[in-house]
Amino acid sequence: MSCDFTALANIDPSDPDQANALLQQCSGALTDPNLWLWAIVFTIVCAAVGALIGKYKNAVVRDTILGATLGPIGWIVSLCMPVVKPRPVCPACKRAVDAGDRHCRHCGTALAP
Repeated sequence: MSCDFTALANIDPSDPDQANALLQQCSGALTDPNLWLWAIVFTIVCAAVGALIGKYKNAVVRDTILGATLGPIGWIVSLCMPVVKPRPVCPACKRAVDAGDRHCRHCGTALAP
């Protein structure tokens, strides 16, 4: 007996052992370690490609998450999203500041406009 819709259609409703055998067969297919190994490898590869796209777009974390969760569709979404502009840094303490700030919030140094 295989785990597919034709096997489900051919089950005798009055025979619970036959339904139980099909349920066991389908449960075994879902818990197969090879299936889970391929799913994990596919997720890691999709995340890595997303990270490469993110490196180009300056949004590594965003595109890695999109690649890992959505796979190739996440790559397309990442490619359609705009490039993230890098935040300016303070010349004194080298920490990120907002674009409109006049003074660094970390060290107080005056920032050039």
